[in-house]
Amino acid sequence: MIARRRFVAGGAALALTAGPALALPPEVRFEVMRNGSRIGQQSVTFQQQDGLLQANTTAEIIVRLGPIVLFRYNHSVRETWRDGQFEGLDSTTNDDGKPFKVHAERGAAGITVEASTIPRAVLPPETIPLTHWNILCMERPLFNPQDGTRIESRVIPHGEDMVALANGAMVRATHYSLAGKVALDDWYDDAKVWAALHSVGTDGSKIEYRRLV
Repeated sequence: MIARRRFVAGGAALALTAGPALALPPEVRFEVMRNGSRIGQQSVTFQQQDGLLQANTTAEIIVRLGPIVLFRYNHSVRETWRDGQFEGLDSTTNDDGKPFKVHAERGAAGITVEASTIPRAVLPPETIPLTHWNILCMERPLFNPQDGTRIESRVIPHGEDMVALANGAMVRATHYSLAGKVALDDWYDDAKVWAALHSVGTDGSKIEYRRLV
């Protein structure tokens, strides 16, 4: 995610049995805004068969000053769940020229995370990645899918309010904040599908993920 803080739904819904039952569209897409200007996009696609769910996230962000590229970010995650339980993840990231790779998988001792920039770690078995699409991110211990680090932020629920989608429409959604070293706000609509994200960049810029409809 930009500044180290980091959906058009259609077709038949996919059922996720992890925690609360979720009805997931095949794809969820966002436009990424910085101070009101579009700088990129992020999408999550879902594939499910015989209890196996794969969620594939891709993000591309470019900040320009005229023709000059000031910042470039590419992020790709393949996430696997089986029978509602997180099983593993592989991610690659280019954060403005700095590369990251993460591999995480469930084992007998918990979630083992191996990353290119930190030592190998074994996290509690209930830990999941902060990939945002799953409302369980507001309930479980988390790790960062970009660099593999454990996220120590606390979750603050705010109840329901209205949040803007990419077409300007307002949707009622449940609002949560993460407070701590990772600080951001996520919204989930009545179907518990990720609807929006707001954060503040290291330069003070306002970052918004607005779901396309």
